[in-house]
Amino acid sequence: MDECSVSCNHGIRSRAVKCMDRATRKEVDIRHCQDERPRNTRRCYRGRCPRWRAGRWGKCSVSCGIGERKREVRCVDKRNRAISPVYCPSKTTINTTMTCKRRECTLYNWQKGLWSQCSHTCGFGKKHRSVTCVDQSGSRVSSHLCDTDRKPRIQRRCSEFPCPFIWNTGPWSECSTTCGEGRQERTVTCQAVTPEGWILDGEVPDSCRQGERPSETRYCNYGHCSAQNHWTVKPWRECSAKCGYGRQRRLVICTNKEGKRIRRNNCYSLFKPVSRRPCYSGNCYARSCLEFKRLTKVRKDGDYKLRVGDKLRKIYCRRMRSREPKEYISLTQSPRENYAEVFGKRLRQPNTCPNDGKRPSADCEECRRRDYSEAKNATFAKIRIDLPTLTIIPSDKTFSSQSGRWRRTIPYGSAGDCYSANNCPQGRFSINLVDTGFAISNNSSWTLHGNRASQRIWRLKDGKIIRGMCGGYCGVCFPDPKSGLKVVLADD
Repeated sequence: MDECSVSCNHGIRSRAVKCMDRATRKEVDIRHCQDERPRNTRRCYRGRCPRWRAGRWGKCSVSCGIGERKREVRCVDKRNRAISPVYCPSKTTINTTMTCKRRECTLYNWQKGLWSQCSHTCGFGKKHRSVTCVDQSGSRVSSHLCDTDRKPRIQRRCSEFPCPFIWNTGPWSECSTTCGEGRQERTVTCQAVTPEGWILDGEVPDSCRQGERPSETRYCNYGHCSAQNHWTVKPWRECSAKCGYGRQRRLVICTNKEGKRIRRNNCYSLFKPVSRRPCYSGNCYARSCLEFKRLTKVRKDGDYKLRVGDKLRKIYCRRMRSREPKEYISLTQSPRENYAEVFGKRLRQPNTCPNDGKRPSADCEECRRRDYSEAKNATFAKIRIDLPTLTIIPSDKTFSSQSGRWRRTIPYGSAGDCYSANNCPQGRFSINLVDTGFAISNNSSWTLHGNRASQRIWRLKDGKIIRGMCGGYCGVCFPDPKSGLKVVLADD
């Protein structure tokens, strides 16, 4: 047969059909052939044609009034790869710009400057920017002419993750005198800090910057000794937090020379001692990313140690700036050890199982030319976990890399094919939880779905590794949705 009549989409393949004399093997008139004439054409498909693909619309070009939004339009092939625009239809037009309307412009508007560099390379710093009131020509005018309710913020937090080493200061001692000028002292040590923000015991010399070392002494004064009234302090109360960071309070009162309490305005406010101070009650570990967010100032996504059951486990917290951060297990092994696959080859004779069930080669003679339309595969770097129930959520694709024609993704721990109806599965999946502190529970099972579906599941290293082969004609396997893909705490 000739090649397909088109380079993409649906076309026709044709061939010559002649009436031949069997004795002489020469072509004769078609009237001499009595049987039904074979067809000389058949349909063919060369894959999806190149097409225009539009990206997302950008932001409006103006902050008020009528502006313009733009988007990128690319020519892509059947695998969504960008190619030369000459391959896409020239008559097809896709808008790259559109009109957008913002709030009505007033005579005066706020103009935002660029954010500055963060004030700290780690820890909890701030960024600043200028916000000025301008007229329609862009000239700066008095700020009272602009709407103060619409003024953009001029600072924001940044570098919201702990420094690896900090100068840790102890509480100030009581003033060395009850009146007049005295001295206070405190301890200053350089200590290591965990990614969760917890201070480790012990000193780490030469790890902190000497130029940032806090002072160890300061002057104090509760009032002149000749004064009729003085500030008097009571002992500090317990820290407000049972663990982690909290606040301490104490009572500060104004007294006369006889020690009797009097009204505050009788004491000089400049000499008033502090009544609140921060305190640290040792490390405490949260049981969820949301609780961890409430206990600390950390707002950066990352791996943190949380308390799971009676042990500490490293959990990746995602969307720490949102109201409900999500938990994931970071898979330490390569993506080739954590994958799911729907195999693409299809047998011409589906009731067979050639090569003793071994996977066919790329040039499989027993296979059809066209692969299974739903063939796909996925690799996983992290997997979502519901910590209260210790259940993996296989359908979460946030940290997966998916390939295949269909947008529908293949879940973690799933596999399938449309290869054979003779107990010969070729679709594969692999789960590898080595060095994560978790293992697949013995109560986890897999469900089969499809025509003549079959599966073979292997459990290795006490459930830290699960290998599976699944398929049918067509068939898939996936973790049982009723019981869920459960995990248990494994030895480190």
